[in-house]
Amino acid sequence: MDLSRRDLFKLGSTAAAALGLSQLRVLNTYAMDATTGVDVYAFQCGILKNKTHYILKDTRVGVPFDIPVPFFVIRHGSSWVAYDSGNNAAVAVDPIKYWGQAVCDAYMPVMKPHEEFSIQIKRVGLKPEDLYAVIMSHGHLDHCGALEDLAGTDVPVYFQKLELEHIQKQVASGKKTAYIPDDFKKMDQCNVQTLDGIFDVFGDQSVIVFPTPGHTPGHQSVLVRTNNGQNLILAQDACYTLENMFASIPPGLAVDIPDAMVNIYHLKAMTVLGAQLVPPHDPDWWQGKPLGPQKFKI
Repeated sequence: MDLSRRDLFKLGSTAAAALGLSQLRVLNTYAMDATTGVDVYAFQCGILKNKTHYILKDTRVGVPFDIPVPFFVIRHGSSWVAYDSGNNAAVAVDPIKYWGQAVCDAYMPVMKPHEEFSIQIKRVGLKPEDLYAVIMSHGHLDHCGALEDLAGTDVPVYFQKLELEHIQKQVASGKKTAYIPDDFKKMDQCNVQTLDGIFDVFGDQSVIVFPTPGHTPGHQSVLVRTNNGQNLILAQDACYTLENMFASIPPGLAVDIPDAMVNIYHLKAMTVLGAQLVPPHDPDWWQGKPLGPQKFKI
C-alpha cells in the first residue's frame, strides 16, 4: 500500500494517541528528575559518505550527504554501559573488502584505525571487558560492527528479541547488506541477552531502553537522565536527523515505514514533554558537540 506523507502523519498521530501514550507516560515519568552520577560520552567512528535520499526518503535525491557514525558510553556511578559500537575495525583498513562494493557504493565509510570502538573507549579509561552492559540499537553495520570486541567477555549484550531473530536470518543468507555477516562471526562467544520491551538497565529509572521498531524489526533507543539535569533521547536510527522529525519524513531505509513514523511521532512527543533528542546522523546538529573524553551535553 502506498501512503502519502499526509497519510503517514495521520497514521502516526492516531497510532501515537491510541497505542503510544501509555509508553510515553511511562518514559516521561522516568524523565522528570535528574539522577546523580549519570554522564554520557559520545564518540564517532568517522563518517559515511552517502546520498540524502538514503536518510530522508525521496528527498533531495542523489545529493551527497556525509553523516557521522556515533556510539555512546554512559557512566552510572562506577558502572559503564555502551550504546552501540560503530563500525568494525576492518572498515578503516579496506572497507570494500569488508563491506562489499555494493554496500560501499551506497554508504562509503571514511574511518581511521584509532576511531574503532575498543580504542576509543580507552579515552575514558575502559576496556570492553570493563563494561557493565552493551545495548545494541540494531544490527546494522555502522552500529553493531564491533560486536566481536565483546567476544570472550561476560558483558551482557542486549538486543530486542525481534532484532536478534532478524539478524540470524540476515546472517544465514550470507549476503552483505546493511547486515554484514562477519560482524556476527563471534556472536556465539558473546553474552547475548534478549529483551522484549522496555528495560530499566540499573533499576533506578536513569537509563531506560525502549523499542522503536520500523527502521529494523527490533530497533531500540535509550533515554538517559544525566547528572546535569538533561533528559537525553539517544534515538539512533529511529530518527536519523531533526529534519526527519520536524518535516515528518520517513527514513530512507526502513522495513516498516508506518512503524518508523509512529516512533518518530513518539519521539517528537517526548521532546514536547521535556526530553532532548540526539539525532545520530545529522551532521549540522553535531557541529560543535563535545566528544569523548569530554562529557556530552546539549
